[in-house]
Amino acid sequence: MKKLFLMMIAIMTVTMASAQDEQMRRQRPQGPRMDRTEMMTKEYNLTKEQQEKVKALNEEYSSLFRMFGRGGRNMGPRPNNGNNDGQQARPQRRTDGQTGASAQNGQRPSREEMQKMRQEREAKQKEYDGKLKEILTKDQYSAYEKRQEEMQKMRQNRQFNGRRNNN
Repeated sequence: MKKLFLMMIAIMTVTMASAQDEQMRRQRPQGPRMDRTEMMTKEYNLTKEQQEKVKALNEEYSSLFRMFGRGGRNMGPRPNNGNNDGQQARPQRRTDGQTGASAQNGQRPSREEMQKMRQEREAKQKEYDGKLKEILTKDQYSAYEKRQEEMQKMRQNRQFNGRRNNN
């Protein structure tokens, strides 16, 4: 009786695990990610000349796009934990309850540093947009601006939906 009960539990566990795996596979996009220039070419119907200019511009400002890419902030590879077993070290947890870390000292950047970084990013984005406006036609650029506004709204919704109301 015990063996039958344990076997039923094992079968149910395997079934649930495979169902979750299948669900995760369906959620993941298939195939390689499209790079920014390819996406812009398809979305804004760029000419060959525009493609070349946009590609060069995107390469020049690649750090702007890499910062908030897939998988979170671009902090680089995790350091090896010294075991040489291929496992990567987990980030150190802080005892003061704070999260996040800057690459320089392992501490979270101050508000002033964060504000400065945000201003620098916004200035870079304005430079990029100005140069892009010179490359695209008016219709293409207005479609680009519309897309940027949509993305901003999506980011804000995701940001506010992720916060908990602590009242």
